[in-house]
Amino acid sequence: MKQPIKGQGKIKRKKPKLQKKWTPFTSTNHSNQEYGTSQLERDFAHNFLEKNGIKFIYQFEAKEIKRYFDFAIISNGIGGLIMEEKDGLKSVRQQGQESYISFLLEVDGSYYHSDPRVIGEKKLNSMQKHSQFVDKLKDQYAAMHCVPLLRVWEYDIRHNPDLVLENLRKYIAFGDKKRKINEKRKK
Repeated sequence: MKQPIKGQGKIKRKKPKLQKKWTPFTSTNHSNQEYGTSQLERDFAHNFLEKNGIKFIYQFEAKEIKRYFDFAIISNGIGGLIMEEKDGLKSVRQQGQESYISFLLEVDGSYYHSDPRVIGEKKLNSMQKHSQFVDKLKDQYAAMHCVPLLRVWEYDIRHNPDLVLENLRKYIAFGDKKRKINEKRKK
């Protein structure tokens, strides 16, 4: 061990650099740490929602179950919405305005949500079991509020984007029909 030279104090040692581990639920550029999000969700918003002019609430809060849905898709034909920026995405603000939600959208990572095409018959770890529990909770919330829930798998986003767009269009068309029916009932 090196001895310090008199008058210079302690020798400063360089701290070893730690490798940054990739964690999908944390990022240094989050504007709100209440919700967990991933790069996959932000990429999905840019490549599928924004590019196709689909209005959405990013990280839609379901207060009753203390959870966030990745996206709440806003029905077409709704104007005058207040927008906000979250995590680099321009989305409709949830608080302080009324907007008709066409459907809820969850982007599920293959590993974290245990896509059977990717995970197969492997034994699930505790994180995957927790993700499945939360997914069931969200499914129940959507059903209880009569709001359709579309789940999009990471595998489909990467390997079959046309199918993803087709499903988005179907859900949007269904939501628009539902909104028009509700508007007629109110008259």
